[in-house]
Amino acid sequence: MIFHLCHVEAHLRVSLAIRCLAADARLWWMTIGEETLPDRTWPHFRTCMINRYGPVPEEGIEEPYRDPEIYRDMQHERYHVLVADWHAYPHEPMDHYCRRFQEAMLPHIPMDIPHPGLQTLVILWNGLPPQIRQHTPIPTPIMTVAHMVGYILAAEVIAHDQQADAYVVEPEVPDDDAGIPEPVYEPEPVYEPEPAYEPEPVYELEPAYEPGPVDPEDAMPAGTGGRG
Repeated sequence: MIFHLCHVEAHLRVSLAIRCLAADARLWWMTIGEETLPDRTWPHFRTCMINRYGPVPEEGIEEPYRDPEIYRDMQHERYHVLVADWHAYPHEPMDHYCRRFQEAMLPHIPMDIPHPGLQTLVILWNGLPPQIRQHTPIPTPIMTVAHMVGYILAAEVIAHDQQADAYVVEPEVPDDDAGIPEPVYEPEPVYEPEPAYEPEPVYELEPAYEPGPVDPEDAMPAGTGGRG
């Protein structure tokens, strides 16, 4: 089994997040005014946090270190370093750290610097504005760094569960109608169309006999003649 950084306990990862956030803030402050100013917008910051503290995919590992045993040894060594850092780090809550970090850093930053990223850095210390908070699924008045790290950890658990569910083979559900033979459907008879009706031929009648004109002599009865 390959050991991923997601197996590190939550408090160790929060501790590492605190230290990296401080380093990012100092790096941001040191690069103000330079052309190579890193992108410190909230989406980029969130992406960096996920990339740092999320599980490392195997395809993202360099080729020489893709051997499972070498990779496992590297991750175990990194884990022991985190454990040592945690035991050497004061166990203070995240909100105490943010307050102490804000009090230690903000007084040294002149607020009149005409730089658009300055407000973003202050927002990351104090929480998120409403227009960003409404896009997060965490119903909290102020989303602090602790909430953000907790959201990443929770999202990672959800992703891990979804990945595990993808490999679960669902059992076949028995069919209630199994064993019952299907009815045999007989094809309907094909009816041939009847021949078209042809009307009988109409015979014309012969014209009626009409007698011709009668001669008067022919019309006289026999034996009768003229005067004798």
